Amino acid sequence: MAMLYALVSTHSGVEDLSSPMSMKQMVSRDVTVGARKNPIKSGRRCGLTGKHGGIAYKYCFSHKRATKRQHANIQTKYVYWPEGQRMVKLKIAASTLKSIEKKGLQQMAKEAGIDLNKLPFKDLRPERKEYLQKNQMQVPVSKKKVTGHFRNAYRMKNPEKLAASKKTPIEGKYYHGRIIFGRFNEDQLRQLNDIPLEDESQIVYEEGVDVEDVSAADQA
Repeated sequence: MAMLYALVSTHSGVEDLSSPMSMKQMVSRDVTVGARKNPIKSGRRCGLTGKHGGIAYKYCFSHKRATKRQHANIQTKYVYWPEGQRMVKLKIAASTLKSIEKKGLQQMAKEAGIDLNKLPFKDLRPERKEYLQKNQMQVPVSKKKVTGHFRNAYRMKNPEKLAASKKTPIEGKYYHGRIIFGRFNEDQLRQLNDIPLEDESQIVYEEGVDVEDVSAADQA
């Protein structure tokens, strides 16, 4: 009766939200709304040529025949894209590498309907290499203004207090492959750079420097 009532209500223009049919129509199956979609389809298939596996036969000693799945040699490789000056990550067959050398990566991607700008990449531009050379072991900071109610409400705005403030800006540091943000003093920076702290009890003085011996005074 419930299913019959749902059919009658949908045909009459009145939608019953309690019926299973209307709930199925309301739920959206597109879970990638607003997300970055990968133009290369999943599965054991070449992203540029569409090459995939097929059905083959396998034989035993008595020559009995059985079917098996014969997959294509699909590899995930970084391929250089000359027009974009970057290494693009692709899932391609091993035989596609020869086709890329013959036609070019951009032409094959155009035929396959793939936008190379949307794929994971390694930037190889000269200006990028120059930037990394100048800013070694420095965490990049976004130039965009940090927004938010609490950021603006509790931010120090008095110029006199800002000039007299001893707080250092929050900065990021690399530590064993991780990024740590905070305000660091000299000892903490030495620890982040794996430099041992100075032990004051084992300070070695240079020759010819007069050092007062206070050990006798302490014993007395």
